Amino acid sequence: MRDAAKLSMSIIILLVLAAVSAAQAVDQQTSQGDDASIVGQLVAGNNQFAVELYLKARDNAGDDNVFFSPFSISAALGMTWAGAAGETADEMARVLHFTLPTDAVCRAFGSLTDRLSSGDVAGARRGEPFTLAIANGLWVQDGFSLLRDYVERVESSFDAAVRNLDFMGDPEGSRTAINQWVAQKTAERIQNLLPQGVITPDTRVILTNAVYFKASWQNPFEESSTGDGSFYLQDGSSVTVPMMSQTEFFRYASTEGCSAIEMDYAEGTASMLILLPDGSLEDLEAELDADLISAIRSGMTSRNVALAMPGFEFTRSMALSDILKDMGMPSAFSEDADFSGFTGIPDLFISAVVHKAFVKVDESGTEAAAATAVVMAIESMPPTPVQMNIDRPFMFLIMDRQTGSILFMGRVTDPSA
Repeated sequence: MRDAAKLSMSIIILLVLAAVSAAQAVDQQTSQGDDASIVGQLVAGNNQFAVELYLKARDNAGDDNVFFSPFSISAALGMTWAGAAGETADEMARVLHFTLPTDAVCRAFGSLTDRLSSGDVAGARRGEPFTLAIANGLWVQDGFSLLRDYVERVESSFDAAVRNLDFMGDPEGSRTAINQWVAQKTAERIQNLLPQGVITPDTRVILTNAVYFKASWQNPFEESSTGDGSFYLQDGSSVTVPMMSQTEFFRYASTEGCSAIEMDYAEGTASMLILLPDGSLEDLEAELDADLISAIRSGMTSRNVALAMPGFEFTRSMALSDILKDMGMPSAFSEDADFSGFTGIPDLFISAVVHKAFVKVDESGTEAAAATAVVMAIESMPPTPVQMNIDRPFMFLIMDRQTGSILFMGRVTDPSA
């Protein structure tokens, strides 16, 4: 019981949704080998980004629990990266571990989302045993024009709903509209994703992703078997919490440094992977990467396990701008950013990236929801103007823009004549 009570929530909840579900999606047979290849590369990159972001979030969290959806963050930033160019695009690709050309990454996101999606929020409310619903949104200032190629890309690959709002004239109304959309797509679990003040009159584009997951355990815990037990904190102290327990066959591995168990959800399309460190959580985290997770899973065998674990429920918000800058993509947040793929000129930059996630684990299963918003603003100050003082004789031409034909031509030597 004591070993089970040492269970690390921060490792459990990192892997509830994105890494495990995505990896299993790749394992499924596909009809097109090339499609499977690009999805596999995308998943590998997304999972490495997930681990690196987890370690950054861990550093910022201190001793607090950590929970987020790396898939949601990757998808929202993937839609943003699709409009990036130059060094901005290169930095984002390195941080996000995008190794394919833009069209291939977008196509892979579309294929991966199709494979992951199962059911909808309404189905979860009706009690269906498995739901994984994903939604993307592209919100644009009314009257602000985006390149048709960009809009078609996010509509076709990310299935993004494109809507116009009045960020300039009604920032609070716009914030409410987006927050209501997020709440609807996450069964009301994610409320107020966008805090007050994040939308300003300079905001021109917001990209959103929402993920909702609810699934019953393949082997549910009996509520009658739940009883109080000790959970030992990192400082050596303990708290008393309800501990769920059951004895059942699970995929299990005991490796140097940790024990691991993988628990299937109903229909067998997703699972929860739990890594329980032999020593300190910090020692395990020091070795953590996507390859380690893959190696642990590949070494699992079916074992009869007497399992005890705590149920838990909490919500976490994350401001990601500083974390992403620190990870290596600072130019996206500066007024030197190049998102010319949105409008044809580099006039946008990321002003904020916000994320919020909810998780509940109990005897019946798991409910998790997350949403990400990338807020993009237009340069609030125009570039330093070039000085041109026409204070001496000059020539001028009146031309047809399309053909280049000179319609009128002349010079001014004395404008007072």
